[in-house]
Amino acid sequence: MKTKLLLGLLIVVITGVTIWWKFGKNTQSLTTNPENIPLQEENLQQKDIEAVRSFMGKPNLELSFVSTGLPTQYFRVGKITKVGNGENMDAVDAWTLNVNVYDQKELINGECSVYEFNTDARNHNLTAVIIRGLRQNEIENLKNSGQSCDSNPKNIQNLNKTQAETIAMGYLKRALPNFDQIKDQFVYSAQNNGESHEWLWQDKNYKLPEGISSRPYPGPIIRISIYGNNQIQYWNTASLFSN
Repeated sequence: MKTKLLLGLLIVVITGVTIWWKFGKNTQSLTTNPENIPLQEENLQQKDIEAVRSFMGKPNLELSFVSTGLPTQYFRVGKITKVGNGENMDAVDAWTLNVNVYDQKELINGECSVYEFNTDARNHNLTAVIIRGLRQNEIENLKNSGQSCDSNPKNIQNLNKTQAETIAMGYLKRALPNFDQIKDQFVYSAQNNGESHEWLWQDKNYKLPEGISSRPYPGPIIRISIYGNNQIQYWNTASLFSN
């Protein structure tokens, strides 16, 4: 009788250890930090972050994930319907593309703005760098934490074309594997009476499928703007068109 009881207890212990090993091991493999962020999601975000850091030339740049959504600010693809003097664009399933959005944690030169970075959710290529002004609640949060930001920066020096071009080409060289092949195809223009400088590349040979249009350009573009305070904005829709 005692032997049977001991044998039963041994089976219970072995079963419990086996269940713990299976489920405990699986749980540990899915999480890597106290916030229980799935390992796969963390790895995908890390690829986005590496792309941003490489472009900015800042290996320790700190970012915060914001959301995933449509890149409506600078890129739209769909079916166009004319409405009066305007138009409507209906989404097309195969062209409903998402970007991951990140904010730079550090203010830009102490101003009330941060860089917003967009990456293609499918391949983690950097598709946009946008200067985003802080919202009023974000400015208030800074004040409450003993910090402040400059909402009216002054004494911004203008860059000449040569200075701006050095900065722009440095970013593009880091961002584009084929930079040497297309660098001479960028078209330069001065913006805002010379206060900013822009370089634009367009793939004029690209054709969308019949009945589908894109805005604001008819095909893939790469565009970079350099401002007198060395701030930049950047758009690259080339990877978003590789459907």
